[in-house]
Amino acid sequence: MPISLNLNECRVRLATDSDTQDLFAIARSIWGGNDYLPKVLPRWLNEPYFFVCEHRGRVIGCIKLSLFPDHVLWFEGLRVLGRYQGKGIGTLLNKEMFMFAHELKLKDPNLSFEFCTYYKNVESLHLTQKLGFRKVGGFYALDKNGIKAQKAPTIISDYDLSSFTMYPDYIPCGWQTLHNCSESLQFLQDRAQVFETPQARYLIGGLHEKYILPLTSVPSNLQSELPYFQYFFSPRKRYGIIIPVSFKKHLKLFHKAGFRFWDNEAKPVENMLILRKD
Repeated sequence: MPISLNLNECRVRLATDSDTQDLFAIARSIWGGNDYLPKVLPRWLNEPYFFVCEHRGRVIGCIKLSLFPDHVLWFEGLRVLGRYQGKGIGTLLNKEMFMFAHELKLKDPNLSFEFCTYYKNVESLHLTQKLGFRKVGGFYALDKNGIKAQKAPTIISDYDLSSFTMYPDYIPCGWQTLHNCSESLQFLQDRAQVFETPQARYLIGGLHEKYILPLTSVPSNLQSELPYFQYFFSPRKRYGIIIPVSFKKHLKLFHKAGFRFWDNEAKPVENMLILRKD
C-alpha cells in the first residue's frame, strides 16, 4: 500500500538518544540491513551536527555534518527509511543542511562543503551538483575476499606529512578524505594507523569501515602483503583498499592479488568521488 507523506508535516532537528531505535530501523531497511549507521551511532549522537527528519513522531531520515581540518564541513550519513524513499525526504534534509551550513559559513568565510560518494550514486550526484557541488578528486576503491593467514606488521606511530606524498591534495581515511595539510595529522592519528611490511608502508583507517591505503610504491609481489593486511581483520573477512588513479598501471597487480571493483567494471573507473562547494 503506497505511503502518503506531506513534507509540511516533517521536522528537521538535532538527533537525541531517544531516536536510537528509529535510526536502527532505518539502518535495517537499507542495503540489506548491512548499513554502518549502528556502528557509528554512539559517536555521532555525542558529536555536533547530527540531524534527523521526524514525521508524526517517528524519525524517518538522518544526515551528519562534521567539521574537518582546513575549514571543511563534511556531509555524510544521508539516510531515509526504506519505504519513505523517493518522496523528497533526502532533498528536504539536504536543503535544510545547506541553510544551516551557510549560517556556519557566515562565521567562517573560509569554510567549504565537501563529501564523498560512490560514482553510481546518481540521485545524490544529481542533487548536489544542482546545489553547486563539483567533482574535485577521485580514487579507485576495490575489495577482495579475505584469507586465513595473518602476519603482524610493524606499527608506525612517528610519522608526518612526508608519508603522504602520493596524495598531494586529498588523503583518504576510509571514505572520508582530508586535505593534505598539517592540521590533518591529528585527525589521522585519531582514526587511522600507519604500518609497514618488509616491502612497503600503508595506512589503514576509516570511521565505520576500515580501508587499506598504500603510502609507497606497489610491491611487485603484492600477494605476499595479504597476510599483513588481514592482520587488521578477522580471518577470511572481506576488506577494501583505496588507491590513487596514478596506480592505474598497477591494477593488474591488484587484480592478480584478488582485488576487484565492486561492480566488476570492465575498465578502470574512479568509483570513489570527492565533491566540493566553496
